[in-house]
Amino acid sequence: AKDDAELGAATGFPGPYTVVVVDGDPGGTALQEDLARLAVVGPRVGVHVVCLAEVPAASAASPVARTYAAACAVTPTFRHCGAVALLSGDVASTLQLMRVAPGGPVEPGVPATVDAVSPAWAERFARALAPLRPDGPAAEGQARVATPLPRSARLLDELGLARATPASLMARWADAADDTEALGGRARAVLGAGPHGPVVADLVADGPHLLIEGPPGSGRTELLRSVVASLAAAERPDRLGMVLIDGRDGVGTGGGRTEGLRVCVEIPHVTTHLIANDPVRMREFAQSLSAELKRRAELLGRTDFAQWHAGRAVSGRLVAQRTPAGAGDIEAPPSSTLRLRPGAAARQRAEEVPPLPRLVVVVDDLDALVSPALGAPGRPAAGSVTRALEAVAREGERLGVHLVAATAPGGRTAESEPARRAALRVTLAAVKQGPDEPAPGRGRLTHPDGAAVEFQGGRVTGRIPRTATQRPTVVPLDWQRMGDPPARRPVRELGNGPTDLALLASAVERAARQVSASRVPSLL
Repeated sequence: AKDDAELGAATGFPGPYTVVVVDGDPGGTALQEDLARLAVVGPRVGVHVVCLAEVPAASAASPVARTYAAACAVTPTFRHCGAVALLSGDVASTLQLMRVAPGGPVEPGVPATVDAVSPAWAERFARALAPLRPDGPAAEGQARVATPLPRSARLLDELGLARATPASLMARWADAADDTEALGGRARAVLGAGPHGPVVADLVADGPHLLIEGPPGSGRTELLRSVVASLAAAERPDRLGMVLIDGRDGVGTGGGRTEGLRVCVEIPHVTTHLIANDPVRMREFAQSLSAELKRRAELLGRTDFAQWHAGRAVSGRLVAQRTPAGAGDIEAPPSSTLRLRPGAAARQRAEEVPPLPRLVVVVDDLDALVSPALGAPGRPAAGSVTRALEAVAREGERLGVHLVAATAPGGRTAESEPARRAALRVTLAAVKQGPDEPAPGRGRLTHPDGAAVEFQGGRVTGRIPRTATQRPTVVPLDWQRMGDPPARRPVRELGNGPTDLALLASAVERAARQVSASRVPSLL
């Protein structure tokens, strides 16, 4: 590093450059020492310091040396700068630029007149520069510009599938198959629009479980539908299966809001849909889910889901050793009975091992299962389903089973196993009435490390919007707003067209047929 610094000092730093502006005393001895060191060695790596100090102007009563000493007292970093500029005059428009020697500024220096601009001009200039970004490799490290959250968002736009086609989905699935960081299948759910683009909840990298909390009417069910749709767009149906549970009785019997998660059953990834209104069916589901967890535990043994798939990937790439000429998998014994060699039998047993896809259990109204209402039809069997979900919360990470649940805040659900083990959490805000208020789905995603990001949930059950064709739009842009984020186009839905969810389900179905992807077996 020292040689590189000396080489940079000898040949000149090629850029990009960084300018640190210090206005007055930064405070603290440690910070002053760091800034002094930065002023001395920073130019070798393209870091330059500009110090500002407010002192009486230079005059006959206050010569340059005295003014310089006063400036160094106000800003200690001043004495480590290689040049000094003194402002003087009635309106501080006369500038005297001097080189600094060991004894102080070297007079007379270079005189100049400052082109003092107004704050309004400076703001317009800054806004004009704001949209500009470096070109080439240097632009890769630039942070994306934050934009205000929209009042509403369309999930297919956030997925980049405004025109959902089988070809676009198959390209995504092919990319997921090559992802070495998500062995066994991806489980990435796009929640909606954030300040820096789509907000993603990765159940594999950040999960394994996701809990959505919000008051009634905040958009919990719609967000679960978006999770189901985005998971289906990210992975093939033979590598990812989904189980849907409507925990509250009365859903699935009509249109609109009472449909619950039933509107998602046309997606090929959905293997099972359970409504908590039939105790017999609920107990059967709980037994099947527990049996599936046991089957996975026996199949994985002491390894976990990712290690098991990594081992299968390695074994699939191994090349069998050459066998002697004339030798094959069939051994001819003295008798007339043909027997397979041990190598062929082992390969046959390996081929008989069933595939192990990821499984995502999506539960709406978890609080209705944890604390069922008196007189609810599913109350006698709610405990069985809850215990099965608790087993998923405890053992799902190792077995490749994820839990996504929505619930009302507070109550007994906060003390349940699914709530305690949810590493990813979404908190939805209550809906406010008003023409300028956001639509249901405004929330915050909190990661395991505490980082949080606001988002507007992407709607997936809305009708196909009129702007889905992405026709160009021309809008006037004033000079004063050059640096502002671009305004989003208003979206108007077609009153009698298909929903985005139906459009995506049809495209997923056709893509699954083209890649010959088989469905995950149902639990019921």
